[in-house]
Amino acid sequence: MTFQTKDVMARAATTLQDASNIRWPVTELHGYLNDGLCEIVTIKPNAVSKTVNLELDEGTLQTLPAEYTVLSRVSRNMVDANTGGGAIRRLDSRSIMDSQMPGWQDPAVIPFAKKVVHVIHDIADPNQFYVAPGNDGTGIIEAVVGAYPTKSPVPGADADDIDSYADSVDVPDIYMNALVDYVIYRAYSKDARIAGSATRAAAHYTLFRDSVTNFSQSENGMSLAAANSGE
Repeated sequence: MTFQTKDVMARAATTLQDASNIRWPVTELHGYLNDGLCEIVTIKPNAVSKTVNLELDEGTLQTLPAEYTVLSRVSRNMVDANTGGGAIRRLDSRSIMDSQMPGWQDPAVIPFAKKVVHVIHDIADPNQFYVAPGNDGTGIIEAVVGAYPTKSPVPGADADDIDSYADSVDVPDIYMNALVDYVIYRAYSKDARIAGSATRAAAHYTLFRDSVTNFSQSENGMSLAAANSGE
């Protein structure tokens, strides 16, 4: 299920008691919404996930392309862009490889190859990962990655008409209410010197932050339960 930009903006305007968009123009609310998309990914880098092929560089250390935010899961080797290959085992720490085979990053000890056996990824460094054996520069792996959401465009005409913003927002619909709270937070922040506005702004930012954080915690809980059950 998707939702549209105008849905977020209209709900925010209603809560702000500014349905005619006098105090907060439509274009201003639209800018806040796009800022909110970036803020969601800052808190939860895999809010927008994609399954992609990653072409590997030569060596053990690999860096995600700039358009991706985090490596969430590695699925398999790819023979080519469309043909799947062998499975890959993920390790969460280099310590296992370092202790059992200290020279694993040296091609004189383990020759570089196209096929990946292990991927080592530490969430503390979400944009980089290691492969073992080191890659010869021809490998391709299939992975689930976090991606930056596409920003909502400004309509070519009638930019001041809220109904013109009929594009779909590039995050799952579970983030709709969070985005509404973010837009309201930014709107009240504009009037921070007016009595009560700063408090309202802080309250809506807390709702936004807690909503996104709770989604992340729930997801982590489900992942842990699946791991404990052997799935």
